[in-house]
Amino acid sequence: MSDALAYVQNQILDFSMEEQLFLLAYIANNINRKKAEKTKAFVRKAGIGKDPDFYMSPDFDEPLEDFAEYM
Repeated sequence: MSDALAYVQNQILDFSMEEQLFLLAYIANNINRKKAEKTKAFVRKAGIGKDPDFYMSPDFDEPLEDFAEYM
């Protein structure tokens, strides 16, 4: 165990039972909050990918010369 972790563990053991419970509740609350932030789904809406500055070449759907032997 690292020295820093051992130091923190010893400090926590010196806390009163109330302080330890408060710390545990605080840590659990922060873990749950961070999980909730990660699981927030991105809301997809129709047309969200439309960008007026997006350019696609007119020959985009044309077959590539490199793959002519496979066609």
